[in-house]
Amino acid sequence: MVASSTNLVCDQGSTFDITLTWKDALSQVVDISIYNARMDIRFAQTKEADLVLQLTEANGRIIRKTPYGDGNFQLLVSAADTAALTAGEYFYDFEAFTVDETDPVRVQRLIQGKFTVRPEVTG
Repeated sequence: MVASSTNLVCDQGSTFDITLTWKDALSQVVDISIYNARMDIRFAQTKEADLVLQLTEANGRIIRKTPYGDGNFQLLVSAADTAALTAGEYFYDFEAFTVDETDPVRVQRLIQGKFTVRPEVTG
């Protein structure tokens, strides 16, 4: 499955909170019970580019929503964290990967695109 391209917009100084629903090629929701996820936002569209922000379950910025059978990942970045971002245009991708240690690791890039931070005026 090829990752879809979607541009995301974040308002500097506001909570960034969106939910992504993983569906397979037949538009069936994927059970995410054996998956974890990660998302990097970088200055350029390459993994060698400097990291702007990282979202993982470990840092609390990605939450697998229950029930897992609904396929929902919540992306949640605090207002304080978005306030620390410089307004501008960046690049991101979002990957799901298996966490079951009895299985070989499987990585699937689900979505990618530009990540725009719009400047805060009030504050």
